[in-house]
Amino acid sequence: MCVLKWLVVVCFACHGVPAAPPATEYRGAQWFDGEQFVARTMWVVGDRFVERKPSRVAHVVDLAGKFVVPPYGEGHNHWLEPALVDAYVAANLRGGIFYVRDMSTPFHDAIRPHVNTPASVDYIAAHQGFTGPDGHPLELIGMLEKMRVIPAGTNDAIVVASEADVDHAWPVLVASKPDFIKLFLVHSDEYAARLTGAPLGKKGIDPALVPGIVRRAHAAHLRVAAHIEDAADFHTAIAAGVDDIAHMPFVEDPAETYRLADVDVAAACARGVTVATTFDWMNDGKDAWIEVERANLAALRTHGCPIVIGTDLFRQTAAKEVDLIIEKHLMTNLELLVAWSVTTPLVIFPGRQIGRLADGAEASFLVLGGDPLADPKNLHAITLRVKQGREVVPGSAVLPPIGEWGAPSK
Repeated sequence: MCVLKWLVVVCFACHGVPAAPPATEYRGAQWFDGEQFVARTMWVVGDRFVERKPSRVAHVVDLAGKFVVPPYGEGHNHWLEPALVDAYVAANLRGGIFYVRDMSTPFHDAIRPHVNTPASVDYIAAHQGFTGPDGHPLELIGMLEKMRVIPAGTNDAIVVASEADVDHAWPVLVASKPDFIKLFLVHSDEYAARLTGAPLGKKGIDPALVPGIVRRAHAAHLRVAAHIEDAADFHTAIAAGVDDIAHMPFVEDPAETYRLADVDVAAACARGVTVATTFDWMNDGKDAWIEVERANLAALRTHGCPIVIGTDLFRQTAAKEVDLIIEKHLMTNLELLVAWSVTTPLVIFPGRQIGRLADGAEASFLVLGGDPLADPKNLHAITLRVKQGREVVPGSAVLPPIGEWGAPSK
């Protein structure tokens, strides 16, 4: 029997049975488990977390009592300057944002070579979105062309007024391989009146076309995100079967027009519809408007809709949105951490093992110098970034200040 064991060992050695891959041990930290921070040691083998100590540990990293969280997500942005894509990537990585959802851009083909690598951000985009004649965002496209941010003649929207228009546009859009579909609803209950009586950009797609677009998208295994502005738009989107709401309502007077109906919120949350924040309007908003939005957030919270952190601000990242949420006390510290580091990444990439620090998940994480549950400003106190098992060092490129315009993007 001893001779047989010896022969077996020799046989394995001769055939070069691979040794277990070396691991990196991360010790001495508090790890976020989705509800609280827990002191423990974790190991990384390749691009995955391992909770039991591997047989070979090549490196040990002492995190000295710091706090570990999953990387953050940006749930609503627009990358419109492909010549500055390295700066967009660097700005997000510096802020700990590894996952970006672009809610519509005509420059997807120029951006794609720079993203979705271990050293960059992971990125999805909707390409051009559906709107109606003279609808939003055509007014913004014209403004950006005048400021020479984008080239003249940029096609950043698909204008449709009939099912025939959708029939014509659909195969072209699908051939461009969008990651999801975007459409623009703007006071949809007033569509007919605004079609001829409202200025450029103060209208959107005919709400009657939305259910058909949703059916086409779902048949092609694509999600649909809807820009909304008020409670009527939210109702139209949910009734049509959209998957993602790109904004909370932009509250104005009369404020009640922007209060979401509980029946619509319940229907949305029952289907797992996600809702992005985009609260920047609050900087100039009345207290009464903000209270309506607090009520909308409370309804979404009660019914369990996933809340996505997104800023929708030019040359900004979701870090600015987070600071506004902190300033206005719109979420608890735990709600904010979960929304930014768990919910938003998983909404962007629902099929991946991200947003958690556990065995078998992607070994992507941020190390923070302080406890973000005690002080949410610690969300920005990043001392180490690791993506898929590798340390990430952001590039030095910076985005130009808002208001500094140059030659059109290439």
